[in-house]
Order: sequence, then C-alpha cells, then structure tokens
Amino acid sequence: MPRVLGRFALLAALALPVPAAAQTGEALIRKLGANTPIPNPTFPASKELTYKVAWDVTEGPEKPEDLVPGFGRPANFLVMTDAEGIDRKKVQLAIIVHGTATRSLLTNAAYREQTGQDNASIALLEALHGAGVQIIVCGQALVNRKVPREQLLPFVTVATSATMARATLAAQGYATFQ
Repeated sequence: MPRVLGRFALLAALALPVPAAAQTGEALIRKLGANTPIPNPTFPASKELTYKVAWDVTEGPEKPEDLVPGFGRPANFLVMTDAEGIDRKKVQLAIIVHGTATRSLLTNAAYREQTGQDNASIALLEALHGAGVQIIVCGQALVNRKVPREQLLPFVTVATSATMARATLAAQGYATFQ
C-alpha cells in the first residue's frame, strides 16, 4: 500500500504546474530577455566588435514579491546579441545597483526577514552571473540603506560608490545606460 501511495504522490506532483520562478539559467534569460525578432536589419550589429555595456539599476520592485525590472535589461541584450550571431565571448556586461534596488541583492533569508517575501530577483541574478554578467553594488547605498554586506548574494561585488563603478567601467571601455 505505501508503494501505491508513493507512486500516486509522485504522479500528482508531476502533474502540478511548475512556477515560472523554477526556470533557471539560460532558459530564464531567454524568457525574461525575449524580444521581437527583426528580420534582415539594415543596421546589424558587427560580429567583429566586443560589446561592453553596463546598466545602472536604481529602482527596486514595485512590490517586495516582484522582480526588479532593470535586471531584465542585460538578459534582453544577451538574447539580442545571440540573435545577431555575436559570440558570447565578445559580450561583456555589468549591472551597477544602487537606490531602492539595493535590497534586491540580499540572500533570500535576509530579504524575507526584511520584507516577509521571497526575493524574486535571485533566479535571474544567478542566471546573469552564470552568463558572465558582473553584478556590482554601490557601497554608499549599502550604508545609506542599512543593507548588511555579509547578507548579499555571494557573487555580488561591492564598489566604493556607483560613480566609481561607472568611472572604472568607462575606463575599461564600457558604455553605461540607465
């Protein structure tokens, strides 16, 4: 009898819908970075260039249980460069996080303690990190918003300030967008 119940439980679990947050890695990047394909562009991206792009992400989620919208920009860029046939080795991306988005870099336990909700941004941040995207947080924002450094996701790097991060990336040839 226990075997029958165990099999039934397994079948029932497999029949349940999988939440979107369960997607990870490249599948999540492709889902959240999706865009409308443009056939035969007359101003195509060069496959010979190296693309170095950074985004300032300053706005947190509308509700604590939501994903930070700005974290989707690098996912979108990765999807577009893939569509253009650009080798990922020629794509170097970074996110500079400050403002109300800072708290979204907390581990799930720390985020849940502060907001009562799970951190919906973690799966995308992990996927972006896995794709080579640098995730940099403004040290001033950590102090001003009282975000404990030791509670950040392990792959987040801390800059003295967002301005210093932008200046450093600019000196390395990155273009920075809002």
